[in-house]
Amino acid sequence: MTAYAGAFFLVHRTARSQILGPNSALHVLRSSDGKSFDDVATIPAPDDRDLRDPHFFVVGSELHIEAITRVSCSAALDDDCDTITVDTHSTDGVHWTALANLGPEKWTFWRPKQNGGVFYDAAYDDGDAHVALFSSPDGATWTEGAQIYGADIPSETEIVFMPSGRMLALVRTGLAETALLAVEPPISTRVCWAMPPYDTFDCPQALDGVRLDGPLAFFWNQRLFVVARKHLMGDDLGRKRTALYEIGGDLEGGPITITEKGELPSAGDTAYAGYAMLDQNRAAVGWYSGDLDRDEPWVTAMLDVSDIWVGTIDLSRVP
Repeated sequence: MTAYAGAFFLVHRTARSQILGPNSALHVLRSSDGKSFDDVATIPAPDDRDLRDPHFFVVGSELHIEAITRVSCSAALDDDCDTITVDTHSTDGVHWTALANLGPEKWTFWRPKQNGGVFYDAAYDDGDAHVALFSSPDGATWTEGAQIYGADIPSETEIVFMPSGRMLALVRTGLAETALLAVEPPISTRVCWAMPPYDTFDCPQALDGVRLDGPLAFFWNQRLFVVARKHLMGDDLGRKRTALYEIGGDLEGGPITITEKGELPSAGDTAYAGYAMLDQNRAAVGWYSGDLDRDEPWVTAMLDVSDIWVGTIDLSRVP
């Protein structure tokens, strides 16, 4: 979700299931109030490829969507899926250019952020062997930079810029393939730091017991919040939720803390949120979820239907 040109936009994937397959598309929705949305554009996947993980970013007067395409593969991780990050852009949010390759092959870009006139994005390689920082002067041409983290099966990595310019990277880790369901320890999120020009990272800390799948991080009134997937530890069926967390501690190099602030209505296959501020205190948050009453295990919910949810969080009321 994002605010652009006086409106709110939300983008989500549709497909037969979470499983990779050439039957997916992106849908762009527009709203005047952040509550009621109209479907204004459909962006189909390229032939014989899967399309997923869309993220908005703005370059000048253009609204861009960064997403990834892959071929069908059966690997538990992303081995041999021929990942390509792609881009499409628009000047009205309705009419979009054809998908074009954005990054080098075998790299999954996560969420672009701009700082000091430069775009940055953390990307993980096919096989989830390591995460690297990419940068771009224009949002179109990207250059690989420093490795952020290279152990414990790292993947989706959210970057956040501190007031000093220091970069925080929250790295989702698998630790081992047997931990993918996250039904019992160990699960963890790696905490990495870098100072400008971000040519080397130090990763001194792990947030043990919390794995931030699909992390979305944002500041509000000097407080740092994260929306991500929560794993119900001890549940042998691997049930999930989408939760709001707050990052505390030393936000200029760590150590940091993480505190859960509450669950959003969610079950089954869920999370992967976006947000846009409605006013000074209220954030509109979008996420997806399986059926709340059925509360399916994640491993079966991936094959079932899911809904797109939009809710409002009054951040001034979060204790």
